[in-house]
Amino acid sequence: MAFDRFLCGSALVMSLGLACATPVSAQGWEIETSLDVIDAPQTRIEGLHRLYIGHRFSETFSFGQGIYSAVLGDAGGAFFWGFEGVAHLPLTDRLGLSFSGFYGGGGGAAQVIGDGTMLRAGASLDYRLSPHWDLQLTAAYLRIQGAPIDGATYGLGFRYRTDAAGAMSGGGMPEFDAISLQATHMRAPSGTRTRPGAPQPAVSLVGVRAMFNLTPNSQLWFSGAGAADGAQGYMQLMGGARYSVPLGRATLFAEGGLGLAGGGNVDTGAGAIVTAAIGAAMPVSRNIDVELSLGGIASVDGPYRAATLSLGVTRHFGRDGGTGEGQRWAYTGGFQLQDAGAGFYLAPAGRDSVVAMQESSFDYFLGRRSYVTGSALTTVGGGVAGYALGMVGFGYEIPLNDRWSVSVEGLLGAAGGGGVNTAGGIVGAARVEVDYRVGANWRLSMGLGQMATLRSGGMQPATLSLGVKIPFVTHR
Repeated sequence: MAFDRFLCGSALVMSLGLACATPVSAQGWEIETSLDVIDAPQTRIEGLHRLYIGHRFSETFSFGQGIYSAVLGDAGGAFFWGFEGVAHLPLTDRLGLSFSGFYGGGGGAAQVIGDGTMLRAGASLDYRLSPHWDLQLTAAYLRIQGAPIDGATYGLGFRYRTDAAGAMSGGGMPEFDAISLQATHMRAPSGTRTRPGAPQPAVSLVGVRAMFNLTPNSQLWFSGAGAADGAQGYMQLMGGARYSVPLGRATLFAEGGLGLAGGGNVDTGAGAIVTAAIGAAMPVSRNIDVELSLGGIASVDGPYRAATLSLGVTRHFGRDGGTGEGQRWAYTGGFQLQDAGAGFYLAPAGRDSVVAMQESSFDYFLGRRSYVTGSALTTVGGGVAGYALGMVGFGYEIPLNDRWSVSVEGLLGAAGGGGVNTAGGIVGAARVEVDYRVGANWRLSMGLGQMATLRSGGMQPATLSLGVKIPFVTHR
């Protein structure tokens, strides 16, 4: 799997941040987390962790994004990402039934070949613990194309709901405070081995983190990151807590976290990891800090251990002077077709001429027209299970009239997996999007682009993107 699946995690990180902000929303958001234990597993994937973040369109239906990560067995690094919907059927004041459907794709840990398409139909018995929390007993039918996974799962989970005004209106969640872009270098001690048995090289990560205020000196954080060098295909999704102490203009902090990781032949066992770090943050403007930290990371049941050095740039949303204008965003969900022409495959014989990807992206507007964008794509067709890419960049939106607008984007990221020739993984892309406003809160979007590896000899696919774009505004 491509390292840049970090942006699959990143999109979920940003979704989580937005769900815990105060979005302009009629019904609010819901977050579900559960364990799917696979009945009679035929691969090293014996169980998946499920994280779902959905927008509630009514009291009984939500739709959003789900990500599934290997958590039982010996397949740390298997990740699947896509679109999911959940419907609720109340039975009594406390009991209810829920039904869910997921469509997406992915792969990893050398357990999936072919298209990597994943389908899941789930049901749960829900018990209301409080106005915002449910306990769930779950069962599902799971099918992953390209792996002998086609059968029942069962498990336990929780659901958290925000109300229509957002999480801070009695929902019990902390305030969404900041988003951070981070680069991390991980160096394992000598003697550490990869899954195939070779010496473990150093790994460089890039990723995104969302932060939430608990108290003036403590925060919760959630992050997604993937390998930019040293272990193409490695990815980690983490959550943790930080305690900070002001020291003049700077802030010292200590933090710890727990999550899931693997891929890139990094031996994380079933996938669970823990991390700890100390560091300092220094403001460079009213809203932006630069952070440096030193720490360590360790697999819970695998042999991987490493020292970590991280550098981050953090954008805080609570330092805007209380203007009340909020932050403009746009979420786009859809599909992208890539032309698998000459140079696309490492071994092209008998391969498909078009590869289908599902795409999720977020745009954060810096001004009226300019924005920062992040995209995450995973394969759903074309015989390249495990192929994924993630990109970040800048865009500029040009309104043409009340319904039509054009956007131009330049992006940089990386890709890999599935036998695709990414020439080391670093890719660049340019894209033009045309949007048509259908309703007050959504648009149809089509994009034409060109992607290419930055190193010679790699893929150079033309791309066609189709999706639905939803502009929205968040407030603290």
